[in-house]
Amino acid sequence: MRFYSMFLAVAVGAVTMSAGCAGPKEPAWTAPPQIHWADVATQEFPPVVNGYRILQPLGSAGRFPANVAVSRVSIRYEPAILDQAGAESAFIAVKTREVRRPYLSKKPKNEFLAWNSTFDDQMAVSELFPITQRDLGGGPADPLQIIAAFKALKAKLGIIYAVNEKSADRTEMLGVLYETQTALPLAAFHAHAVSITPPEDEKKPIDLWRYDSKALVREKFERLVYACVHELILNDQPQRVDVPEGWIPERPVLPAEWPPRQFGSSP
Repeated sequence: MRFYSMFLAVAVGAVTMSAGCAGPKEPAWTAPPQIHWADVATQEFPPVVNGYRILQPLGSAGRFPANVAVSRVSIRYEPAILDQAGAESAFIAVKTREVRRPYLSKKPKNEFLAWNSTFDDQMAVSELFPITQRDLGGGPADPLQIIAAFKALKAKLGIIYAVNEKSADRTEMLGVLYETQTALPLAAFHAHAVSITPPEDEKKPIDLWRYDSKALVREKFERLVYACVHELILNDQPQRVDVPEGWIPERPVLPAEWPPRQFGSSP
């Protein structure tokens, strides 16, 4: 009986040790705060799913060339003071609750680097630059305030977008393109992606840009924005420029000099 008890104790200890040697479990996925269309849109429009929709009639004059500002909206919960009760000795009882607050995220920084090269082959897009929280001048990160910052920083067009992690392997992006002068939404975009399991023979380290939903959805979203802006460019007429009469002289104002003075010709 004593031998059996010793054997049982050793067996239980072995099981416990083997369980303790197991690798650490991955932390359970926790849903981050979700961003809604109302956080990026100034007005309601028909839902957009995995694509883009132009919201204004096609055909414009002088919209391009244009520079474009981009802002990524995120959500955080902060304590907000509701009221203060009477003082008890040296303490003041303060009741608080959490308030949902949108803000402009600066991370990940490589996201804005990717935006910089999105329109490299579109001559009608002169530049693209990010707008961050500090550019709002202390105002809230709501769509109208963000568009006001776009306009103040001389952007002709602006994109407000957001990223939602729907599960551990699903991610979506949504966004709206605006004309800053009118604050009207020109187009809406939505992209959704699911992580792909890498093949067993994939070389290590695994390139997550090819398999992770966060990377896949970003690439898909950028392609949608590119296609939409390209369509807008094709349907835009160049603004007519009239040269006032008398601005083009019939002959040079001064006789031509050769070699020019800056190359060392004597006066």
